[in-house]
Amino acid sequence: MKIIIVGEEDTFQQHLLKNTLEAIKEIGCECQLEVIHDIKEIMKLEECDLIVTPALIVNDHILCEGHIWDKEHIKHYIMKVLNK
Repeated sequence: MKIIIVGEEDTFQQHLLKNTLEAIKEIGCECQLEVIHDIKEIMKLEECDLIVTPALIVNDHILCEGHIWDKEHIKHYIMKVLNK
């Protein structure tokens, strides 16, 4: 599973990263985690439908953008992906 956190390095992005890390830890799944906060890289992603940051992308699917999901929402979605 590949998880990407996108957003400028600010409080919102850090909060989303924290929730995601906690969710991954509680589930105990292995995944590739990438954090993109470089504005040039964010602009490249915006060309591919990403409009608002911070954003959480799981397996090339934009899970949330422009808001921060709590740990339980992230866990729920990751569990759905793992059970497929």
